[in-house]
Amino acid sequence: MIYERTIEVSERVRPLHPFEKNVETLKTFTGSNGESFILEQALDTDEVRGQLKALKEEDPGITSLAIVLMHSYAFDAHEKQIEAIAREMGFSQVSLSSMIMQRVKLVKRGQTCCVDAYLNPHIFRYLEGFTSGFAEELLRTTQVFFMQSDGGLAPIDKFTGSKAILSGPAGGVVGYSITSTRSQMADAALPVIGFDMGGTSTDVSRFDKEYEHIFETEIAGTSIQAPQLNISTVAAGGGSRLFFEKGLYKVGPESSGADPGPVCYRKPGGLLAVTDANLLLGRLLPEHFPKIFGPNEDSPLDI
Repeated sequence: MIYERTIEVSERVRPLHPFEKNVETLKTFTGSNGESFILEQALDTDEVRGQLKALKEEDPGITSLAIVLMHSYAFDAHEKQIEAIAREMGFSQVSLSSMIMQRVKLVKRGQTCCVDAYLNPHIFRYLEGFTSGFAEELLRTTQVFFMQSDGGLAPIDKFTGSKAILSGPAGGVVGYSITSTRSQMADAALPVIGFDMGGTSTDVSRFDKEYEHIFETEIAGTSIQAPQLNISTVAAGGGSRLFFEKGLYKVGPESSGADPGPVCYRKPGGLLAVTDANLLLGRLLPEHFPKIFGPNEDSPLDI
C-alpha cells in the first residue's frame, strides 16, 4: 500500500433519494455535478485538528496527506476545510481527491490521490533543482511546460505526480506520431507502432491518425484514474537481469543498472541482462556503438 496511516473523520454527505420523504426538513443542496445532495453531518473541524496533531506527534516523518471523502466529487467543501487545517499545521504536501479526479468511484479515486501525495514531493524537488539552474528573470518572462501522461503540456505550477507517471513514454508517442505523418509513410495511411525500450521497461503504443486515450489504468497493482495515452508497459528493458530459476528462464524485474550494468559493459561485477542476450544473438552490433565501456571507458562492448 502507498499510504502508511489512515484517519477517519466525522462528516456525512449523501445523494438525495428520488423518493425521499420530508425533504423540506433536510439540508439539501445542489452538487457541482447538478445532482441534489443532503448534508447530514457537517465536518467536525476540532476533531480533525486533534487527529492531525496526534498523527504529527506519533509519527513526525509523515508530511504528505491524501484527503479522500466519499462524495467530494460533487461536494468538495469538506476536503478543502481539512486541507486548510493540514497546511496550517505544517503538512508540506496535501492532495485532494476532488481536485485530482472528480469521479464517483471512491476506492480508485482514493488510490489516485495517494499516488499524487506520494509522488508530488519528488516532483517538486525535481522542479526546484531544474528552476535553480536558470536566472530568476528567465522564469518570470518565459513559459515553462512539462509533458503529462495524456500527451498534453502543463505549466510548471500545475504539474502533478498522478498525471506525470507516463509523461516520458507519452512524449515518445507524440514524437513518432508527428514524424510518421510527415514521412512517406503518411501516403499509405498505415497505423504506426511505437517500441520504446529503456533500461528497465519497454513501452509499446499505437498511433492511427489520432491519439488513443484511456482514463483508468493499473500500475504496480495500484489503480489510477487519470487521462493517459494508451501505452502498454512491460517490465523488461535493456538492463533487466536474466535468471534461471526452478527450471524456468526469467527476465527482471531486477535491473543491472548503469553501474556495473550488463556483463558486456566490461565493468567488474556486471550482471547478465537483456542487452547481453541481444549482443550474443547479433541484434546489437558492437562496431556501431561508441567505445565508452570498461574501467577506462574507452573500450567497445565485450561480446
